Amino acid sequence: LFMAQSLNGFIADEDGSEEFLSDESWHTFKKLAEKFGCFVIGRKTHDAVSKWENFSFDDIDAKMIVVSKSRIVQSPKEAVETAERLGFNKILLVGGSKLNTSFIEQNLIDELIINVEPVIIGLGVKIFAEEKFEKKLNLIETKKLSEGIIQLHYKVNK
Repeated sequence: LFMAQSLNGFIADEDGSEEFLSDESWHTFKKLAEKFGCFVIGRKTHDAVSKWENFSFDDIDAKMIVVSKSRIVQSPKEAVETAERLGFNKILLVGGSKLNTSFIEQNLIDELIINVEPVIIGLGVKIFAEEKFEKKLNLIETKKLSEGIIQLHYKVNK
């Protein structure tokens, strides 16, 4: 899982806008997606990014799988199966709150890479939806990136 978030854990504001996120976090995502060769997003993330002027999923040299009830891939399990059929044994999840929660509840997340942006937002969309689950993590690495961003890399204990 790769996500960029505010210091207090929001990936979007209450209107779904991600304007507070830096260009650095987009470049981190693009680099990781191209390294993995395949990334998974939810419909809301797909629709939000498709409206952006400066960044586009079309600029990423990787296979994109969109999970949505109204599309071919409707669940995390189907996303993983689709990626495997395409020859990928690792995928990068960059979903929204609900999709991230679905993946972690089904033990489909091995590692988390989180860019913590130097901003605090009062209301918004959390990195994980409010559901009853708990996962312990082991810190692998921390990095200080440009623009005051701290990158945290965790392994999920299974």
